[in-house]
Amino acid sequence: MKSVGINTFQAVEHNDPLSVATSKGIFCIVQDEFTADEIGDDPLAVGLFAYDECDMGLGCGGDDTDTNLANMHLQVVGLRQRNDGRFINANYSKGVLESYWALGTMDDFMAVVDVASVDNYAYTSPDTGYAITQSQYWPIGTPTMRSATYGWLVDRMRAFQTEPGNKPNWMFVETAMPFLNDDGARTISPEEIEGACWSAIIHEARGIMFFQHNNDGVNGGYSLVECSAERKELIRASNAKITSLAPIINTQSYEWDFGPDTDTMLKAWNGSAYIFAEIALATEPGGRTFTLPSSIPGRLVDVVDEGRTIEVKDGAFSDAFPHEYTHHVYRIAL
Repeated sequence: MKSVGINTFQAVEHNDPLSVATSKGIFCIVQDEFTADEIGDDPLAVGLFAYDECDMGLGCGGDDTDTNLANMHLQVVGLRQRNDGRFINANYSKGVLESYWALGTMDDFMAVVDVASVDNYAYTSPDTGYAITQSQYWPIGTPTMRSATYGWLVDRMRAFQTEPGNKPNWMFVETAMPFLNDDGARTISPEEIEGACWSAIIHEARGIMFFQHNNDGVNGGYSLVECSAERKELIRASNAKITSLAPIINTQSYEWDFGPDTDTMLKAWNGSAYIFAEIALATEPGGRTFTLPSSIPGRLVDVVDEGRTIEVKDGAFSDAFPHEYTHHVYRIAL
């Protein structure tokens, strides 16, 4: 996994010693199957995993939302009693849709842990897509098999935080067909994986998680490890770009409306402004125009890693977004 740019293993199972992963330089978020003595002082064992999809009653054993939440609290209390300084992580799912699961409790689920992730595999699961459309916050008639859906899911996470982003939010992206039996289930493409990642980041996700388990009969059971060399290289290159831009992504964002039908994130780093951009949810591919704030006086836009520039005219510039998953990163001198 490290060869494609993965640096963290979430929910490590008690099959092998932890050192099997950490000795290869992989950070680990460890399940409670590992005792404190087994984890020891391994510096790459950085977090403890509470439950997976407890908001839907999976893994935590409750019969209703209140019991699920109570069990989550008990699990977190037990993990914190280890007093080892490691952060507590949980993965959630459809509770963020606020349609059926975890009604009235999702803010508590988010608050009880230090870092939350969410999985809703919009690109590949028609059943998940239908569930998303049942959320009162989903734009009626909008297709769900879009990169922008993953950014919308980050917004849903942030909606349950008293101060959005006061704790890191991570987004899951599937890497093939994530153990699906839905009618119409499909395999996500590398371009869609990349688009979903950037949509989540633009909406302030601070971590990308990959679900690599797969049953499409083409990309192996572990799709990041067993897929074709060509597919693996595309995923590696996408992850490498995220990693290279991480020092910028992890700085404070600035609020600015660049214009209609775009989703953007604005950063400043080492004398340049960076604009991370994709098309907005419920819009179609095509041209987009970005109007710059007066604090960005540069006259030439460098399109990062694309080998081209765009001229700024009358305080604005335009670019093409030919696919729903197209995204660009722009750098402009300050």
